[in-house]
Amino acid sequence: MAAVAQLTLDGADRLHELLCTRRAPVGLSEAAACLFALRSAPSALVHQLVDEVVRADPRLVWRSANEVALSEWDEVAPLLDVPLEQAEYVVFDLETTGTRAGVSRIVELGAVRMSGFSEAARMQRLVDPGCLVPAQITQITGIATHHVRGRPRVGPVLDEFLRFSSGAVLVAHNARFDIGFVDADLGRLRSARLAAPVIDTVALARRLLGDRLERMNLGTLAERFDTEVRPCHRALPDALATAEVLVRLLGLAQERGAATVADVIGLCAPERRRVRTRRGLAKGVPTGPGVYLFRDANDAVLYVGKATDLRARVRSYFSGGSLRAPVERAVEAAARIETRPLGSEFEAALLELELIAGLRPPANARAPRAGPGVYLTLTLEEQVPRLRVTSGPGPPGTITAGPLRSRAQAEAAAGAARAAFGLRVCRPRLPVDDGTCLAGIIGSCHAPCRGGEHLDRYADAVEEARLWLEAPAGGAPARHLDERMRRLSAEHRFEDAAAVRDQLAALRTAGRAVERLRRARSRSGVILAPDTDDRFVQAFACAGGRVVARRRLPRAGDGRLEAEPLLAALAHGLDERPAPFSPTAAEQARIVSTALVRPGRSLRAVAVDATGAMAAAARVVRLRGAVPLRS
Repeated sequence: MAAVAQLTLDGADRLHELLCTRRAPVGLSEAAACLFALRSAPSALVHQLVDEVVRADPRLVWRSANEVALSEWDEVAPLLDVPLEQAEYVVFDLETTGTRAGVSRIVELGAVRMSGFSEAARMQRLVDPGCLVPAQITQITGIATHHVRGRPRVGPVLDEFLRFSSGAVLVAHNARFDIGFVDADLGRLRSARLAAPVIDTVALARRLLGDRLERMNLGTLAERFDTEVRPCHRALPDALATAEVLVRLLGLAQERGAATVADVIGLCAPERRRVRTRRGLAKGVPTGPGVYLFRDANDAVLYVGKATDLRARVRSYFSGGSLRAPVERAVEAAARIETRPLGSEFEAALLELELIAGLRPPANARAPRAGPGVYLTLTLEEQVPRLRVTSGPGPPGTITAGPLRSRAQAEAAAGAARAAFGLRVCRPRLPVDDGTCLAGIIGSCHAPCRGGEHLDRYADAVEEARLWLEAPAGGAPARHLDERMRRLSAEHRFEDAAAVRDQLAALRTAGRAVERLRRARSRSGVILAPDTDDRFVQAFACAGGRVVARRRLPRAGDGRLEAEPLLAALAHGLDERPAPFSPTAAEQARIVSTALVRPGRSLRAVAVDATGAMAAAARVVRLRGAVPLRS
């Protein structure tokens, strides 16, 4: 014990010396390396170890959730013990030419100073970055090169910002990004960094709101708290929205007992996990690939997973940062862990998918998708077709794409495609023009209900939509939306341009997903994998992305007796007319397609088409000897 204490003291002295030399806060990973010579460890464990040293040494304080400073620094210590309602805050936001601090440049800085929970002053400055503003940044923010040419360079603007924020706690949404840019420019210009305490509203929201929100971006939080100012990718409005979010979050923090700035910074840190004390459940777990099942006291399955190394994967659940809330609850409620060693991760991925579809464990994110699925369906059988989101493939006469990963993804893609093509959103099978259709009035729909040339234009739009659904990667709707976004940006309608940008992103995301499934359906062959018994290999016959048969092949001997029935099943599967994938079949197709294209070190793949299925038996038999033994 004395030796451990001495090591801790020595580490604290080293960290103190580093901070004195640097005269700037030190990040969590660098502090851990200085204290313990850690090369790698889970982030929550690293924070816990460093926190024990910082709390025990009066010379050290947390400057933010992930940075250590010296308590003697005037910029840090006096602010940490200030009551929340009496503290001075400067909430700021940056617009930049890119995402890489030190490489990309600041083009706008906006800040609001708050005294307690009330606004006291504002600051907004455009900055000449000394380079061209990328077109993508202009489309998002409206800031073009000619807007910033001749404006002050970053040095004077940062000097003004430092005076504006003097004596205040700094606040930003995703503070690592904004602080990183300011620190990079301060380091380049004057070999210095910001030293004031920092509150990150992303980390604070994640701790206080838990899993009540799927995303913690500024737009989602602004909508959640119904802020007066809504973020719009400009520095000052985004800072004002963040300030409103901060006030609401500080109120929630006070309900949890936080009274000072230091208390809130502590809330931003990774939460210590109760499951660390239950690591004994992982005792005796074997190594190698396989699947594992967390079971409760009634032996019900709570969670299913796969692993390349079962022992390492299962142990990881009891260290590191918090997991998704349902998984965290499953680990806490687990009474035992069942493991099933398998020959390869490929086999484990297939079995994991089968178990999730059959058992529907509550903590698995993929479990709800074991149902009928979500598809984009163009109803060509109707007199006036529509693009719909359906819970299954459409009937004969329709064009169906999918399944997509979620209804939200499908709805976003369908809305974007309707907007791009001018397709109707009304529900009647035969719409009637009564003069009240807003979509027809403003021109977002070609209004086929009016007949004549409107119906002809609508027929052309339906044909474009059909071609896009059959080959959705990019195509006409992306071009339409990109042109609309550029036009809106040129007209300085930046919020409308941002909405179209989101539509374009949704369209491309769905298009890539459908295109991946289309490629997966085109791939067939035999996948050879290790077996748990070294005398055999596992052989999987895959037709159109589906596993249609599997057999054990002996590593020694002729092998044709086992291989030929496998290839016969493959030939039969290739002759079948392909049906739309179910969600589970789509997941299997992704696994199979990846294994056929990039088999990796443990697998061997033999590509097979409809004309050469039976002729592939010799290649399969020959290749089985090249399959490595189970790791």
